[in-house]
Amino acid sequence: ENNLTPERIAIYADPKFKWNQMKQIRLGLEKNLTKDQVMMYADSKFNHDQMHEIRVGFEDGLTMEQVAVYADQKLNDDQMQQIRLGLEKDLTMEQIAVYADPKFSDNQMCQIRYGFENGLTKDQVMMYADSKFGSAQMRQIRAGFRTGLTMEQVAVYTDPKFEWNQMQQIRLGFRTGLTMEQVAVYADSKFNWDQMLEIRTGFKNNLTMEQVSVYADPKFDSTMMQEIRLGLEE
Repeated sequence: ENNLTPERIAIYADPKFKWNQMKQIRLGLEKNLTKDQVMMYADSKFNHDQMHEIRVGFEDGLTMEQVAVYADQKLNDDQMQQIRLGLEKDLTMEQIAVYADPKFSDNQMCQIRYGFENGLTKDQVMMYADSKFGSAQMRQIRAGFRTGLTMEQVAVYTDPKFEWNQMQQIRLGFRTGLTMEQVAVYADSKFNWDQMLEIRTGFKNNLTMEQVSVYADPKFDSTMMQEIRLGLEE
């Protein structure tokens, strides 16, 4: 019905393919992909979502070499998409290689990709391109560089012992001009994120180190810390 030749139809007219796999092959042929391009994904080892990502890559103008980077059954379709998007955004093969690895989830890959797309150096990206960090933690490390923090400052919270919201409080401390000494008071995993917030707020409101030390103690929960802080500020 769509004017494909019997030779082309024969590529997918095989019971080893499910109907939705056949559909992806048919759509590629109807979009005038070459036989070599279609044969890159006309393989029952790929499910239809994986086939879709490979097909879209060719339709968007990627080369055989580029598509080959992610045409790997070890990658799910969401991971394939992140690699494809990086290639389409003109990331180099060296940059793509940093995250084109099935050990990273698609969300982790996304954070690494955003880092390169936003102009971070390879050294900066490599600070968080590690599967021990969740995607939310990666985002906080990336945000530190994006907002102008130094490698030394970001290194203070680039540690998987900190949850993402603890990282955020440390990052915001540097972002608002706190010194390394001030941030060190609360850059400790014994404090949860809202306790960190109270300590950070005290410094931001010009309390001295001696005053903040009165309540910078994990035996006080964040609401207790707040009451002590407010008393000191008044």
